Amino acid sequence: MPAGGRPDRRGSTSRARDRRPGARRRRSGRVLLRSTASWIFRGEALLLKAVNDEGWGSGYPVTYSRSLTFVLTHDCPWHCSYCGFRTDAEGLLSEAKLERLLAEAAGQGAKEALLISGERPDSLPPIRGELERRGFSDFWDFANHVADRCAEAGFFPHGNFGRMGEGELARIRPHFVSMGMMLESAEDHLQMAPEKKAAGRVAGIKAAGRAGVAFTSGILVGWGESQTSRLKSLETLAELHAEHGQLQEILIQRYVPNEGSRWPVGKAPTLAEYEEMMMRWKEWAPGVAIQIPPNLEPRWPELLPWLDDLGGISWAKDEVNPTSPWERVEFYVEKCRDAGRELVERLPIYESHISERWLAPAWLPRGLAFRAEVTA
Repeated sequence: MPAGGRPDRRGSTSRARDRRPGARRRRSGRVLLRSTASWIFRGEALLLKAVNDEGWGSGYPVTYSRSLTFVLTHDCPWHCSYCGFRTDAEGLLSEAKLERLLAEAAGQGAKEALLISGERPDSLPPIRGELERRGFSDFWDFANHVADRCAEAGFFPHGNFGRMGEGELARIRPHFVSMGMMLESAEDHLQMAPEKKAAGRVAGIKAAGRAGVAFTSGILVGWGESQTSRLKSLETLAELHAEHGQLQEILIQRYVPNEGSRWPVGKAPTLAEYEEMMMRWKEWAPGVAIQIPPNLEPRWPELLPWLDDLGGISWAKDEVNPTSPWERVEFYVEKCRDAGRELVERLPIYESHISERWLAPAWLPRGLAFRAEVTA
């Protein structure tokens, strides 16, 4: 057994992992996980066995969030070669556009307001100047303002602003129901900005746990990495989650270059490699959902036996991947039904994290009310 409670890629697990909810151990050594399947590890052989007698298997639902993205700014000081999101001197989201987006989201029945931006935008003089002119002390003050307007309009704000410190996360916690930041990889690439290095991302995910912020993270695949690297990155996330329990879901997100991206496309994982990643994750962190964004991975229906979530789905464009639009929700409903699974809506805060530990007092009643509504 590995020292320090670290998951072992060969299939054995630490005592710390055994104590996590969602796993059921038997004397035979089998581990039954609450997902669509039971993974039986015998040495290096990975066998899939449906668990119909537990009421799981093909009938276990797939979740999604009906969302609209609010780009607070594309401006970013970094120049990562794989990113097509950033701009220079665009400025902040205007109040007029914010109100238009809120009206659009209400008209389309969205529940999640996804707030995103470039990283550390107020390190840029033009952004600092605009914040001052508009009466905001810093970027977090502005982000909280937008989140509050979303809350007043009936939406649940989820934020993704890159790496944040524990104090910054504690400051925005009352205004958001959850936050996110991709680990992307546990291995550094030379063409990444300093804030994108693995050590910084790990520190940010740890900070979310200490601050009591429900968190989404994940890895990027298909940009030149090996399967060994993918598993190492997932193992890193599992270790981070074991310490505080902050992760509610992880993405295995396929890299799709956009206009402005300079990073070459790598070989996408095979279905067998996807299967291995998801099986390992379900063993290492069984209570944490796996998301495969369906607009970025066309083979997602073939992954339905293992995935848990399709992420945010919107009628509007994907602001981070504008060349990869979503289908209508009805399309995903039908594909899931064909695979014997039901597509159900969720909030940007998972049921597993609707508690005082992860939600600010103002948000807890709304989260509990939604949970009661969908389980009634």
